Amino acid sequence: MRLMLLMVEVEQPEGISAHKLILETARHNVITAYSGKGAVDLLRRFPNVDLAIVHTELKGTSFTKTVRQLKVIRPDLPIVAISPVADRQVQEVDYMLSSHAPEELLRLLAERFDAATSDGV
Repeated sequence: MRLMLLMVEVEQPEGISAHKLILETARHNVITAYSGKGAVDLLRRFPNVDLAIVHTELKGTSFTKTVRQLKVIRPDLPIVAISPVADRQVQEVDYMLSSHAPEELLRLLAERFDAATSDGV
């Protein structure tokens, strides 16, 4: 199954997100926001996303506030937090993963959401 994902992450100076590239290579549809406000606006415009993936270190945006605002719009929306801090615990999210291990994200999508991990899988 191919998923529609809302990716909320730190904007990369080189303009390419490794997470987005990996998810699109696995044939998922990814819409991307680089701020909490952008994420909320996108979710209002595209409420039928299957999952939100939110980086914990958003610049100028409170991660917790962003997650809470997303849940107001879609209380049933599963949220995955990705963080460079391996042992960080976040109460407001459904899943917590390392931002340095994209294979964990693909594994989670396959196991919990019956999602494809690559072409034909």
